[in-house]
Amino acid sequence: MNATKGVQPAVAVLPDLEAKRAHAEWPFEVGLVPLSVLIIDDYQRPPHHEFIAHGAANFDETLVGTIDISERSKGSIYAILDGQQRFHMMRQVGKTACYCSIYTGMSIQDEAGFFYRKNKDRKSMNPFYSFRARRIAGDEEAQAIQHLVEMEGFALGPNSNHEDVIGAIRAVERAYAMASEHRDQSLTPALSTIREAFKGRKGSFDSWIIQGLGRFWQIYTDDEVNLDRLIIGLQEVGPQGLLGYARDALIGQPRTTYGGISLPTQVAREAVKLHNRALGNVDRREKLDGKRLS
Repeated sequence: MNATKGVQPAVAVLPDLEAKRAHAEWPFEVGLVPLSVLIIDDYQRPPHHEFIAHGAANFDETLVGTIDISERSKGSIYAILDGQQRFHMMRQVGKTACYCSIYTGMSIQDEAGFFYRKNKDRKSMNPFYSFRARRIAGDEEAQAIQHLVEMEGFALGPNSNHEDVIGAIRAVERAYAMASEHRDQSLTPALSTIREAFKGRKGSFDSWIIQGLGRFWQIYTDDEVNLDRLIIGLQEVGPQGLLGYARDALIGQPRTTYGGISLPTQVAREAVKLHNRALGNVDRREKLDGKRLS
């Protein structure tokens, strides 16, 4: 039943003992916290300025709810776990404080893990920021991938706007997961091949190129491949040529399945062809059997 106009509705208040028990059921408290004591750590994604400007221009305080924060220093420093965009909107419209769900006792790893779990299913989340949060949270696979990428002279980022920065995070993770009897991951040889054959050329870090070369190295051992000839063959066509050959070979196949052949597998097949062609008739025994790729 709605409250009578002008009369404050009754609020159910738990007895002290029940209130203590109920309080213990939850890992956070809700309180009004000054915006001036809120900080944003490195595991957060950058602010989306257009989204913030639009939200501030159409600000509706009834829809803000609470933002999640972690107590770093009681009363003086709180790290935003989730709600950074709303924080910026509130500052723009002149708010001085906001209601927060306050968590205590978190390490930075705990905070990064919280951020990842809260945002991992959001379509607007760039995979790099999820990956970075996982790494900071102590995820061993993410840390291993970061190490391998850096060992090959590259870095990971939200996009590939620099010749040494890889933005295809999911492709990197998939190449890392390509294990076989002769190697525990195929990311390292894939990136090494890209560095030697394509570095600096447009499309070098295309998702399908990374996965395709990962698939190539998942199937063939180091001893089977004449690396110098493979590099020569790849250099001749470049990353865009390699991907173009693969797409042309799959013309007419359904785009979702490519007739049962994935685009990365076809990229690997084209790499086999280039390897064998670069060998010429020097030694037919060194030629790779492309039928092993299926």
